[in-house]
Order: sequence, then C-alpha cells, then structure tokens
Amino acid sequence: MSKLNKIEVQSLKSQVLQEIKQYILDKGLTEGDRLPTERAFTEMYGVSRSVVREALSYLEHTGVTETVQGRGTLIKAPDVSSLVEGFLFSFQVANGSKQDLLSLRIIFECAAIEEIVKLDKDISQMKAIVKEEVKNHYENDKAFHQSILHSTGNILFEQLSSVIQSYFYHIEEEGQDIDYIKTSETHKQIVDAISNKDVKLAKELMTQHLSK
Repeated sequence: MSKLNKIEVQSLKSQVLQEIKQYILDKGLTEGDRLPTERAFTEMYGVSRSVVREALSYLEHTGVTETVQGRGTLIKAPDVSSLVEGFLFSFQVANGSKQDLLSLRIIFECAAIEEIVKLDKDISQMKAIVKEEVKNHYENDKAFHQSILHSTGNILFEQLSSVIQSYFYHIEEEGQDIDYIKTSETHKQIVDAISNKDVKLAKELMTQHLSK
C-alpha cells in the first residue's frame, strides 16, 4: 500500500470513528445499551468491515464500550481510570517530577474539601473511618482519603483523583516510613474542621498531612 493510500485509510477510520461517536450521542445511548453490529455499521457508512472493526476496537480500548458474549457491543459505565493510568505511566517514563504529582494530589483533595463543605455533602463515611479501631493503618489511610473523594459525589473527580492517590500508596508499599499514629490524629482533625465548615483549616491540615 502506498503512503498516500495509508493516509486515506487512516482518515477513513477516523471519520467512521467520529460517525459512531455521533451515533451514540444522537441515539442517547448509555450504560448497558447495545450498539449495532459491525455489518450494520458497514452498510450504514458504506465502508469495509475492517474499518468499522478498528473504530469499534478503539472505543473498546478507551473504555467506552465492551464486548459481551451473546449480547454484542455494549456501552460501559464511564471510567477514566485506565486513561489516567496510561498518562501517569508516560509521565513516569519521561522522568516526571514526583513533586508535581504531589502538588496535583493536594489540589484535588483540597478541592474536594471545598466541594464537600460548599454543597453540604454527607460525611458520615469519613466520620465512621476516623472513629473505628485502626487494625491496619495503611488500609485505614487509603480508606480515609478515598472517602473524601467519594463524598464529593462526583464520579469523574473520584476516578481521576484515585489514580493519582494510588501512585503514592505504591511508593509507601516500597518502604516509605509513615507515622501512622500522627496520621490518624490528623484525619480526625481534618474531619472536625470539615464538620465545623472551616474550609481554610481543613485545607491547611490536608496540605501539611500530604506534604509529610
């Protein structure tokens, strides 16, 4: 195949991909809904089956759809975790700064605190975690920070932030020393500040806590 033909084929794949995306939006398809078959899309857009197959493959690899035996190609629930994980890996390969990631994590969790207080979100899960007897400090810390993200009620925000969090827990698993007694006490102070709607104090405590 000549270079020109390769470019034309690639352009056709991109066009079909955009057409299928627009089809999903126009039809209002959502989680669990089924897409037409490869043959149906082939007839719909007047292209080869291989072009449609590659477009559908892209949607599956990016987490938009999934193929279920006996049911066909279905729309998946939104999940950007795999995309963010891919970016994070590329960031590490390029020797990205750990401090930059830490700053991003602090921004996310402080933003979560603002959202929780501003919208008066339910923090019962957060309160329960700081009150329970701590048997595994490492898991307790993970659960606490995850509860902050979860309390925002924003699934996209939670998914994005969780991937950044996981990077730092991976480092801790590799042997970083953590003062878990102090950590547990700080968790309680953060929850108290949020309960009292003292955003400034809660954010200061969170920043100090994550910058340890």
